[in-house]
Amino acid sequence: VRRANASHKFDTVNNLLRGKHFAGPHRVVYLGDVAQACLAQLTNAETPVFEEHPGYNEQRWSLSTTSGDVRVHIASRPYWAWGLLTSGYLNIITLEGPLSDRARLVLDTVSALGHPPWEMVHQRTAERWLSSKLPSQNLKTNERTWRSLLQSARDTIRESIEGMQVRCDQALNEEDANQHEWSGVLRDDLHMARRALSEDNAPGVERALARLEAGLIQMSTAFDSGYVPAPEALHSDGSDVRSM
Repeated sequence: VRRANASHKFDTVNNLLRGKHFAGPHRVVYLGDVAQACLAQLTNAETPVFEEHPGYNEQRWSLSTTSGDVRVHIASRPYWAWGLLTSGYLNIITLEGPLSDRARLVLDTVSALGHPPWEMVHQRTAERWLSSKLPSQNLKTNERTWRSLLQSARDTIRESIEGMQVRCDQALNEEDANQHEWSGVLRDDLHMARRALSEDNAPGVERALARLEAGLIQMSTAFDSGYVPAPEALHSDGSDVRSM
């Protein structure tokens, strides 16, 4: 954790995580940047339930939630300077579910966070804390776990792009006089998909692949029932790639 503020509340009646505008009985809770980034990437997630309530120490807590087939458990623990500063906390994140879903969540979290979450602010103290509290873990094994899931997500996305490349090549090789008009459009979106992947921007990849899918459908329609002109090639200024 590098930053934390009073951006959320603990619903003391229902044991739920609430936004800062929640007006019911509550206590302030400090989530921290890592936990916020992780929870923000979940799709249609259940409202997180606190298993350990924040009390006088507003940054010591644990909660869990479910999003589809993935269960997420996060615990916030002090490890440096007795937890007097927000950067003196770390998050223990446990993910359960299909590898592809867990890997995608990690990729989106790291991308949204903007810095490697495995890099502790106070590394020596973190190493000692892990040795004492979680002897099966150390900074190196923790980093390898993060990187392994990141690479798994990248490999899956790369396979999707390569599969789309094959489909585009097959469509462009069809013996039809109008197919060449689509070449620039398809290749531009393939380039944008690869560029988004290089920046770990999975939503950007998905948008590019969706445009490619729509283009292939239009091409098929043109081939079967008549001429359908290709749209003008889309030249990106970069905003499409990083709009998240």
